[in-house]
Amino acid sequence: MELIVPLCVPWGEFQEATIIIRENGAVAVGRTAGGFDERVIDSPEALEPLIRPYLELYDYLGAEIGRVLSLDYAPGERGDVFTWLRNHVSFIDAANGRWGRLADRMGPFSVRKHVKKVYMPYSGHALTLTYVAYPFEDAVVAAENKGKVMAIGSVAVEWGGVRVASAGIRTIAGALLLAQAAPELSNELSELKNALERFVEKFRSISPCQ
Repeated sequence: MELIVPLCVPWGEFQEATIIIRENGAVAVGRTAGGFDERVIDSPEALEPLIRPYLELYDYLGAEIGRVLSLDYAPGERGDVFTWLRNHVSFIDAANGRWGRLADRMGPFSVRKHVKKVYMPYSGHALTLTYVAYPFEDAVVAAENKGKVMAIGSVAVEWGGVRVASAGIRTIAGALLLAQAAPELSNELSELKNALERFVEKFRSISPCQ
């Protein structure tokens, strides 16, 4: 369970920092004058004003996913980032269950498609803005569902001929990857693709990452 936020600007002694918030604390990683470093953040609660826009961004995505899947999304208290993160992860679990049942109905399919930019806002229980700031460019999204009754398989991202990321086909992370390659497979995937595109646009409007 973690939230990864690339700041893409100087922060403290870092020339360019990424904030990683986990259930047991927070760290900053990035380049300093002495090279790459990782440092524990002693007062994670002080990060709230800095990361609030990104929490609001994920609240937007959660609400959109909930709308598509007919699932309630209740934003957590942003003043406590750890409580907020636990709340969002609980929603991911619920979304996985709802999407999994929808995926089961799709039946066997095979997808292999070149995608100009592949965004990955979730990886398991991690909220990964790194892969929104720096998507996999000119990548291939490949998925094969061999299950006739229950969806079986994964959705993989291949970049430069190497498999660099994957997610279960019955997870919301996998659904968002699949939506970018084959939105025509279901109405839900088409709507998720549109929601993800708006999410990326909103991220670009608040982040200095280019």
